[in-house]
Amino acid sequence: MRKNCLKLKNIILAACCLTTMTAFTGCDDNKDKDSETGILKPIAEHITGKWNIETSFLKQDGKWVEDPMPEGQGQTYTIRTDGTVMSTITAADGYTTLNAGEWKTDEEANTLTLATMTVNIYSLNATSFEMGEYGKLTDTETGEEVEGDFKWRLTRMDETVKTPAEKLVGKWIFKTTYQKKDGEWKEYNQYEPDEAWVEYREDGTGTNYYKAGDKEYESGGRWSINNTTCEVRTTSEDGQTINTTPAITFEDDNTYSFIYPECYDPATGQIVAKGEFKDVYVRSQQ
Repeated sequence: MRKNCLKLKNIILAACCLTTMTAFTGCDDNKDKDSETGILKPIAEHITGKWNIETSFLKQDGKWVEDPMPEGQGQTYTIRTDGTVMSTITAADGYTTLNAGEWKTDEEANTLTLATMTVNIYSLNATSFEMGEYGKLTDTETGEEVEGDFKWRLTRMDETVKTPAEKLVGKWIFKTTYQKKDGEWKEYNQYEPDEAWVEYREDGTGTNYYKAGDKEYESGGRWSINNTTCEVRTTSEDGQTINTTPAITFEDDNTYSFIYPECYDPATGQIVAKGEFKDVYVRSQQ
């Protein structure tokens, strides 16, 4: 029976249940490694960095049995020295969502707390560690909730390598609109807004703002981005409305654009031109 271990990991960093926690606890600086457990000490100093969940395990008849992650799914954790942690969660449909919270360790108990979930640390070295707990997972085939012991093996990643979701975090200011004419992009400024920006936050929430004349629009909700197509999917705060924007292109770390086939007059909401248009956004430096 294959179980979706991602279900449990989502709970670890669920944005709706974050609580304020101490960054991390101290310990004996002279004790660099627990020789009995194979855990580098202090855990709080060696656990920081970016980690990828490589595989998962479940305990059967007293033995750990590998329970592979479903194909296409995955999760990373970025555990920071300031006591914050960010998780990227990629679902089977290719969309990645973010969650954020705080973390701390218990050096004597060999545990790690991520937001409201506490896990045991079974091993920790410079390049990998294992964490686990007794909990509940959902069988992806039957929907049955299964209770038992589970653990995950994580390997250290290069922190400079980022998913599209991580690249998108920040506030982005609308710069200009272009229209393609005779194979070239030319500025198209007839219907530019007075102000427009969108913000994507590490906790998976976002805000979209638009102002043109006496019309002002602001909305918030949750967001995710497809790792392959770079289409951004947003869900309204009430969870009732789901929108998918055109695929975005990162022109550099501080600029992205997206192309669309129809231009609207923001004052009337009416289509005023059809063809090939491109909006460019730049990262806010504030």
